[in-house]
Amino acid sequence: MIPSALQLLLLLLTLLSIRYWLQLLTTRQLTSVFPLNPHRYQLEFSFPVLLAMLWIAIQFASSLEREWGEWHQTLAPSQPVTVEQIMQSSLITFCFGTILILMLALAHFDAIQKLGFRLNEIRQQLRDGAVGFLLALLPVTALLLLTYPFRSEESLHPFFLLLKAEPHFSTISWIFISAVFVAPLFEELIYRVLFQGWLERLLPPYAAILVSSLVFSIVHGFPDCIPLFPLALILGTLFYYRRSYFSIVLTHALFNAVNLAHALANQQNSA
Repeated sequence: MIPSALQLLLLLLTLLSIRYWLQLLTTRQLTSVFPLNPHRYQLEFSFPVLLAMLWIAIQFASSLEREWGEWHQTLAPSQPVTVEQIMQSSLITFCFGTILILMLALAHFDAIQKLGFRLNEIRQQLRDGAVGFLLALLPVTALLLLTYPFRSEESLHPFFLLLKAEPHFSTISWIFISAVFVAPLFEELIYRVLFQGWLERLLPPYAAILVSSLVFSIVHGFPDCIPLFPLALILGTLFYYRRSYFSIVLTHALFNAVNLAHALANQQNSA
């Protein structure tokens, strides 16, 4: 059983999610929720874009190899990572993301705000990120429930395996830092700002959002790719309409935080 406080929070978030979906269905206009920000800049193919695409290609190939191994039952069961590995991975990822942002700033100094790195309208960006999370909550939760029969101990994320093996404060702290801060900062930079931002130069907006969302979902493997697809679509749509890196990071971070809270609650009940 999930603790009562978390149940009440999830109920409140669900009601708010329904409210925004009703608003969308009533108006049939995305601009009723996300007003279009006309100040945008489409990335040309540059070194930061190349680095992002190389990173995506490596992750994509690794994901396909993992799925192939599982399909043919030749892959060893998932092993929990260590806290030290999470610390190292978080530091490397954060540094790589920082370097990419600095490269973008140097190459496109005059257009850095149009790429999504805006320091104005902070309250509006907070609101957009929260609404993005609320819109993602219903479809993601529904697909998580539908894919439940496909989930097993072997398909658990390595972070959750580590939580079960070592439910210590340091473990929880570093998983929180990695999942709620570092991962959203890095993945939204790679998939939305760089990859989708470049695709928008080549494809219509809906196609750029669709391609980046599909790649983002597939990289996370089966069955997680199914509930993550609507989240990716909403993140891509939010970025296209609002051109706010801060908003999409917030949406992603809130989603990961709720997942982690749910996992911790289940862990506590199991104990």
